[in-house]
Amino acid sequence: MADLNPAQIFDLLNRPGPLWLVGADLSGANLSGANLSHANLSETNMAGARLSDANLYRADLSVAELGGATLSWANLREARLAWAQMVRADLSDADLRKGDLAWANLEFANLTGANLRGANLSAADFSGANLYGANLSLCNLSGVDLRDTIMIGAILTEAQLREAQLINMSGANLSSANLNKVSLGGASMQGVNLSGASLLSANLREATLREANLIGANLYEANLSDADLRDADLSMANLSGIYLSGANLEGAILTHANLSRANLSGCNLRGAQLNGCNLRESSLADADLTGADLSGADLSECDLSGVIGMEHGA
Repeated sequence: MADLNPAQIFDLLNRPGPLWLVGADLSGANLSGANLSHANLSETNMAGARLSDANLYRADLSVAELGGATLSWANLREARLAWAQMVRADLSDADLRKGDLAWANLEFANLTGANLRGANLSAADFSGANLYGANLSLCNLSGVDLRDTIMIGAILTEAQLREAQLINMSGANLSSANLNKVSLGGASMQGVNLSGASLLSANLREATLREANLIGANLYEANLSDADLRDADLSMANLSGIYLSGANLEGAILTHANLSRANLSGCNLRGAQLNGCNLRESSLADADLTGADLSGADLSECDLSGVIGMEHGA
């Protein structure tokens, strides 16, 4: 479709919908508040366009160019955005519920306060994006790239993370995020900030959390068996009932953490800081505590059978 001038765009927007604008050049256009519900905008160039408060309900924006576009407060419910290019786009407070963003490129995009509940985000690239306070509950996040994202206060309750081994969350900021019951088994989360986050009953089996910040996090009854937590900081975290069998916690900081009824059997806790920990009724069977600091720890009713290195303990 040929380039459209402002007068032609105005004329189109005042015609009965839905509009068919496949391949149109709408770069830089002012479409704020426009009704584009059910419109076919696939392969459209809308780089730098203004679409704040626009109605794009069930619109087709697949393979569209939306780099630098403003879509704040836009209605994108059930919209098709697969393979769309949205680098540095502003989607703050946008409604993207049940949208299809598979393979979309959202590098450095602003999604603060956006509602993505139930959206398909499989294989999407959110690296460097700002998802502060965004709702990602029930989303399909399989294979998503979340490197260096800001996800402070984000909600990921019951998000679907199939093929979690392909998920890269290294360096992401998820402080105070809600990740209850998420499945992140095998995910790469080195250096992630999960301070104050809620991970009740979360599955992080075999995840890489080396040097992660989990200060004050709530991991009640979470599964971190065989996870890599070397040099992670779990001080003051609630780890009651957690499953850490076979996990590597060498050099980890667990000062004043609650590990009551935790399963730490076979753990590598060499050089770990467990001072002031609550380990009541926990299992440390066959764990390696060589060089660990257990000063002031409560080990009452703790299973210490086969423990290595207790001479350095409490």
